Amino acid sequence: MATNAQIKACLGVDAARYAANKHRGGSSGNKGTRYEDFFMAFKVAEAAARWMVGESNPHVKGQDEGFVDDLRLGSDDGTAYFQMKNQEAVSWTAGEHPIATDFQYQHKLSVFMNEPAPSTNLVVPAATLANTLGESIPVDIKSHSAVVHFPWTRTANKLVLELPALREHLAVLSHVEKPTDDALTGTFGALLMACIEFPDGATVSQLLGKAAGLFPGQIRLLPDDQDWERHFDLRFRQVLDRIEGLMYGASRGFFQWTAFGTSGVFAQSVLSEEFALFQNQIVKLQPKTFEAFEEALP
Repeated sequence: MATNAQIKACLGVDAARYAANKHRGGSSGNKGTRYEDFFMAFKVAEAAARWMVGESNPHVKGQDEGFVDDLRLGSDDGTAYFQMKNQEAVSWTAGEHPIATDFQYQHKLSVFMNEPAPSTNLVVPAATLANTLGESIPVDIKSHSAVVHFPWTRTANKLVLELPALREHLAVLSHVEKPTDDALTGTFGALLMACIEFPDGATVSQLLGKAAGLFPGQIRLLPDDQDWERHFDLRFRQVLDRIEGLMYGASRGFFQWTAFGTSGVFAQSVLSEEFALFQNQIVKLQPKTFEAFEEALP
């Protein structure tokens, strides 16, 4: 992430002044807008799903100081900058400060700061516009630039319902193996709020931890290689083992059960006080049938 002094040293006083003004304007303009926030939460979901399978744990920051400043994802593998234009018409070269020039400045600044594999990305809401812009990237920035299509919707729920890639990422992060639409939207909302809680940026793992803390029951527990059933009280197990037809376990850090064509997931994780109280309640009540077990559920 660049400082104004680094921008001045790399590109001069005028560029540093422009970057500072651009950053102030972007920070102010971002208040009340959702396109940038939704895209940031989408990229966090994407990076988090990859992190779950052993890929990097990038640092994520919105409204970074620089020339391509809406979003920055930085890791040892690469540094990706994103500029979002929620508009019907976008040009690489129009205006007093063309996008192409901003991308050129950003790449030069990133190289100056020794950031690994810097890239610049333009994000637009229409697929046709993305294709047109992608086919006309100026030669000076083509080696490090790309155009990304990200649809604009007014609500998070509509975005989750209509964007398959987002649904796929959220399903990896959800607290259940086969999440419903509501569960996916809940996971996305938790990530969105976690991003807002870190105005100076955070790593993906920190964002997941914050999301899980803000909204218990929306994000799976991590790390993924834990034996979550070790948190079951022996007396709790003994009671459940005597109930005919009941199968139970812990997946993604949450107690789950199935019996006679029905299934359920406890709303809080196996590490929560609520689950500890539930176990004590089951031990106290000693249900003998599945029906009695259901009655004991909160």
